[in-house]
Amino acid sequence: MLAWLSNQQRLEAYRMALSEASRSPKTDWVVMSDEEYGRTNDVAIGQQLLSKLFNTGVTGIFCYNDMVAVNALLGCQERGISVPQDLSLVGFDGIALSRYVTPPLTTVYQPMLELGRSAMQMLLDVLQEKSVENQVLSPFLVKRGSSAGTVSSNQ
Repeated sequence: MLAWLSNQQRLEAYRMALSEASRSPKTDWVVMSDEEYGRTNDVAIGQQLLSKLFNTGVTGIFCYNDMVAVNALLGCQERGISVPQDLSLVGFDGIALSRYVTPPLTTVYQPMLELGRSAMQMLLDVLQEKSVENQVLSPFLVKRGSSAGTVSSNQ
């Protein structure tokens, strides 16, 4: 079971993208950890799930957050898997660490500061009994050296 709504939404987006491309999802191309999700477990999850995916013959892995991707990258280095030549890795969040690993991690960047501001404003509005509407902030792709065919960015 997926513990977080965001993970469910990312999985649904994956399925929709395949559908729009007239492709069928392959169940062995999606690997989820049986463990509880949480930042402390992300350190182990990337490496644990790497071998399951790499053995299916995939050429790229999109991780549900940057910490999982960083640890998958470390797992690749331990196993002699060359990134991005043998396997492309992409994370999600845009954490600062993603710039400093080797190779730098391609990531989907979330505007964290804007997310925090919006959340605080919504909380203040609720406390003042004002109406509050959900907001969707757009993430964007930061292409770096961990994905094949990309031009590095300094972001």
